[in-house]
Amino acid sequence: MLNLTRLGLQAFLGAIAIQMVSSLMGTAVASIAPEVARGLSADSTFAGLYIGCLYVGACLSSLCGGNFIRRFGPAHISEWALFLAAGAILLCMSSWEIVVLFSAFLLGLAKGPLMPAINTMLSRQVDKKDYNIIFSLKQCAGPIGMALSGLVIPLLTSHFGWRVGLAFVVCLAVIVGFWSAFIKKSQDSSYQFKDEPISLEHLADSLKLVVSSKLLTRLSVVSIFYKGIQMSVLAYLVVFLNDQKFSLVFAGAALATSNFGGIFGRIGWGAAAQKFSSSRKVLALIGVLMGLFTAMLGFIDQNTPEFLVLGLCLLIGINTQGWSGVFFAQIAAWAPEGKVAEATGGVDFFSFLGAIFLPMTFGFLGHHLGEFVTGFWVISVITVATGVYLWLVSDAKGTPA
Repeated sequence: MLNLTRLGLQAFLGAIAIQMVSSLMGTAVASIAPEVARGLSADSTFAGLYIGCLYVGACLSSLCGGNFIRRFGPAHISEWALFLAAGAILLCMSSWEIVVLFSAFLLGLAKGPLMPAINTMLSRQVDKKDYNIIFSLKQCAGPIGMALSGLVIPLLTSHFGWRVGLAFVVCLAVIVGFWSAFIKKSQDSSYQFKDEPISLEHLADSLKLVVSSKLLTRLSVVSIFYKGIQMSVLAYLVVFLNDQKFSLVFAGAALATSNFGGIFGRIGWGAAAQKFSSSRKVLALIGVLMGLFTAMLGFIDQNTPEFLVLGLCLLIGINTQGWSGVFFAQIAAWAPEGKVAEATGGVDFFSFLGAIFLPMTFGFLGHHLGEFVTGFWVISVITVATGVYLWLVSDAKGTPA
């Protein structure tokens, strides 16, 4: 049974709210990508370019996370990041594609430090023995935010236009930003601030920490491909289904179904890792399943019954989004004492590389081949191979399985 203190509960609820809004912001444009692309007169590669620009920004700022969190505190960083994100979404309402892509970069800068910040808050307030379940429950907020993105934003777009849909996102970001401002006094009051200068040397600390650890290095490599397939599905599922003559509202509902699957996946896989004490094998199994189910998208066409499409999207979401709770719990558990922010930021850097290059590669294949099926099969094969690799390798010496 979980035993949370008052500050632990506050950190847990704050982390859930921040995680939810962060995920919603990251998928808002993807959920209405066909409409935004048409509004900007952009081609089919737009969704991949947008995700790529977002995660370029996230890559850069994730490395700064540990240094800034040590300096200012995790709740302070969350507050600033959420207000920056709200400004980036406002900029996304522009009529010029280049400005929208720049707004994605700014949004990435805002998103990058959020995961290290909320993981730091939780790791300081929660018992280590509860990490798997607490972090998996926290990660469930991600699919909830994405599901809201897939349900609410297309609906607002169909009635009022895509800019109104994005305005809804701005309002949520501002509200949670004020919540972070409210809890920062209690969450950061006992934090041991360090008056150290922010320098390039310190920004490299996260990467040095990861490459010096056999386990963290292995997790980083795996995360490149797991995050890559996750973001490829998020970026192109709506576009793919729309191309197959499904309506934008149904395609958004399919994305929401996938995201709801992520809720069950994160809880279920977290419970499995807690019960069987073999996080590596659980993560390996998830990789194989996410690849197999994503490959099945290649067999969908306009004649496929809608309930089968929704069922497949649910299975895809259980796996493509269900891995991160176990994953981040292991980073927190295996990070050196007091280095959770740096470890999370360093591993995130590599996962963000996957989020940049795999969706862009997927979009490139789709644009030049005239269909997305080949892209789904390519990334599926890569992910299955990654899962098999993780299953076969031995555990790092002196660390749990």
